[in-house]
Amino acid sequence: MSIRILDCTLRDGSHAINYKFDKDLTKKVLSGLENAGIEWIEMGHGRGLGASKRSGKAAPLSDEEYIDLAQETLKKAKFGFLCQKKFGNEEDVKMVAQKGVDFIRIATNITETDQVENLIKYAKEQNLSVFVALMKAHTVQNMSEYIKILQELQNWGVDLATLMDSTGTMLPEDVQKYINFAKTNVDLKIGFHAHNNLQLGIANAISAAKSGADSVDASIGGLGRSSGNAPTEIMALIFKKYGWNDNVDYKIISQLNDELIFPLIKGENRFSSKAITFGYAGFHSSFFPIVENVVEKNPNLDYRDIIMEISKINQVNVNEEIAEKAVANLLKKQ
Repeated sequence: MSIRILDCTLRDGSHAINYKFDKDLTKKVLSGLENAGIEWIEMGHGRGLGASKRSGKAAPLSDEEYIDLAQETLKKAKFGFLCQKKFGNEEDVKMVAQKGVDFIRIATNITETDQVENLIKYAKEQNLSVFVALMKAHTVQNMSEYIKILQELQNWGVDLATLMDSTGTMLPEDVQKYINFAKTNVDLKIGFHAHNNLQLGIANAISAAKSGADSVDASIGGLGRSSGNAPTEIMALIFKKYGWNDNVDYKIISQLNDELIFPLIKGENRFSSKAITFGYAGFHSSFFPIVENVVEKNPNLDYRDIIMEISKINQVNVNEEIAEKAVANLLKKQ
């Protein structure tokens, strides 16, 4: 069997370096990935289309400039961009379609797919290949509800639905369950995106592939938000061992890691107490500033206990009110 490796170094990896993929580095990574045989590349601001203008954290290049650079550099590989409703809109979707981008990946919490129905349908009208990133996939544990969500995506014409283990909390058997249920209940291509908070990114990506996933995300050196992703060069070797895909040259990608990517993260502890707590609790790293705020007011409480308590209340959308409730619960227990 042949399983697609979708490389997201230039998108998810940008979170880890404060969205600073400049023109020279982006061009080198694009060229290296294509030369190594990677056929699908996701790039741009880590938060997706429009984020440079609307998130308060700009990347060195605009969305349009990243597109132009990819078109100048790539000859065979297909490239695309993430789009979150929070930052991107129909205008951004129309722009990437007009400029000849190969795919768009619309990202949404798995519990909130109804909020992006119109955006998905609009992207399909623009003749784009439309992928959907189902963030925090683990938060839907009722399999009937899960299949209903996938059936809706299928009805809307989605080309690939990727289950995002956004907090790095899933175990290999969890991945197997979700992929198996999808492949046996809907006629929809399914992908998987691992995070490595519990150091299970590679194991979970293998489990996804064994369970019938059509696509697995990876990034050079595992570069990505929080504890990163499954490393592209390692997945290439594992796929070769299993006979799933023999088209990717790990030597080129590992050289990219040695020379370009690893120096960006050298010295960082990617499996910190904070990161593994996120993984165990199913807590998204983007909510951590809220925890930091309540810790300042309650210095006698351990931030890890607060994270655990918050995750008992809500793992999808966390705000100050939920954090304060978690603190109150902890103080009551004391």
